[in-house]
Amino acid sequence: MRQYKTLIIVLFFLSIFCFSKVNAMVKDYSLLGKTIYLDAGHGGRDSGAISNTFLEKDMNLLLVKKLEKALIEKGAMVFLTRDGDYDLASSTMNRKRNDLYNRVKLINNSNCDMYISMHLNASPSSKWNGIQLFYSNVVKENKIVAETITNTMKENMKNVRDVKKENGYYMYSKIKVPGVLVEAGFISNANDNYKIRQSDYQDILINNIVRGIENYFNKG
Repeated sequence: MRQYKTLIIVLFFLSIFCFSKVNAMVKDYSLLGKTIYLDAGHGGRDSGAISNTFLEKDMNLLLVKKLEKALIEKGAMVFLTRDGDYDLASSTMNRKRNDLYNRVKLINNSNCDMYISMHLNASPSSKWNGIQLFYSNVVKENKIVAETITNTMKENMKNVRDVKKENGYYMYSKIKVPGVLVEAGFISNANDNYKIRQSDYQDILINNIVRGIENYFNKG
């Protein structure tokens, strides 16, 4: 009888141990079933904003690849408009417009649930700073996406500006799925310029964008 009780106790603790191990291995696939298109602005001969040897196009791609990894870990299917240092122009005539047209075409034809376009801001005045999300009201959900991600970021980060409606950008006025333009800081501002190049800060930024995306989809 004593041996039987001992066996029961051993099995009980073994089951707790195994459950804990399995539970620890369960991942959070909160974005399972969602398809997200990520757009790293500029590329190739188009460097975007420049600060000495710091090129916007390179940081856009770095941030997009970090965001891609984080979203995949949440179960999302992720596509990139570019995964290297090139633009998407298929013609030398009106090269910039052709590049933007091809980005729009990729995103619209993907039937994705959301797009995120990553850029850095710049201004002739070095006083302007902060993260800001822009949206076009061509798709009514765009404002909700922008506000949800921005509000999430404001809870955990400083220097996050209010969302701004902008219908004048060719690319975003043509995209037919929900999404936003993320200006991740001002390359022309010394503080923003320094922070965005720090790996820890990049991770904080990306994690909060992911949380904002999760919050947006959870609202549905």
